[in-house]
Amino acid sequence: MVQKAEKAKSRKIDNRNVVHVAVAVILGDDGRVLLAKRPEDKHMGGLWEFPGGKVEPGEDIKLALNRELREELDIDVSTFSPLIKIRHDYPETSVLLDTWVVSGIQGEPKGNEGQVIQWVEKGCLNNYEFPEANKVILRALQLPDRYMITGHFKDKETLFNSVSAALDNGIHLIQFRAHWLEVNDYLRLAQELSSFVLAAGGTLIIKGDFSLLSESWCQGLHLTSHQLGLPVKPEKRYSSQLLVASCHNKPEIKAAEAMEVDFITLSPVRATASHPEASPLGLDRAEMLTTVAKVPVFWLGGMSPEDTSLARQMGAQGIAAIQAFRD
Repeated sequence: MVQKAEKAKSRKIDNRNVVHVAVAVILGDDGRVLLAKRPEDKHMGGLWEFPGGKVEPGEDIKLALNRELREELDIDVSTFSPLIKIRHDYPETSVLLDTWVVSGIQGEPKGNEGQVIQWVEKGCLNNYEFPEANKVILRALQLPDRYMITGHFKDKETLFNSVSAALDNGIHLIQFRAHWLEVNDYLRLAQELSSFVLAAGGTLIIKGDFSLLSESWCQGLHLTSHQLGLPVKPEKRYSSQLLVASCHNKPEIKAAEAMEVDFITLSPVRATASHPEASPLGLDRAEMLTTVAKVPVFWLGGMSPEDTSLARQMGAQGIAAIQAFRD
């Protein structure tokens, strides 16, 4: 798939040649993912990848995916769900990886081009070596499409009840936001809430100093746009930790990428009552900035659960929200 992209005729985006590539994350009925291994004598030989190839000018993305899957694996698929659009720049060219999760397989997969194929459990994907451009797809596949931010609460019981309701509703990525608390009070509550969320199979992201990443209970840290301007780079202590950043424009997105964040929130997409002074990006600019980003993007600001599908169709990982996910 990578070699096809590099050899293809390309189109111009942002004054650079960019090849539009359809990528398929193929899910079996048992939830496993089908990977293909590039032949050793090919470019990037020996690396595993998600099947796919170049989208012809004017070609429907779903038709392109099935065409490539028939050529490479002798299968068709019937169900399509957008995952992420990621641009990756190689020295000689750039690719826009238009990635979809597909299922409903018709036919028995086989390596038509001599490639080894293998079904892999989602939890084992990190054990395989992928081309650099595919690594963001791995992260997107492991992330949900909803990121809840806790709102104002009057006491601990109210907070835990709200988070518990979100967990029961299938929201498992949560940011603990309580800027009005004194730092030590915030951290004590964050540690207790982190254990509560972890026990329920979720992940709690907190806010604060980079040093919090050294704490064994810290599952992740959400950086402010101000922290993106600091000369020191945050360092994870544990591989399972997530590093997140708030971004509002292209320079902040690039600063977040330089800090090697796992994903970002982009805001405000729409006007919000909580930040009436902030000028909303609007859907078109949000989509453009999402395409620029080389990490998964959650849209924040005026988002409702019904906007999740729209955000994903426009290239985002999903939505982040405070009020929209409260019971």
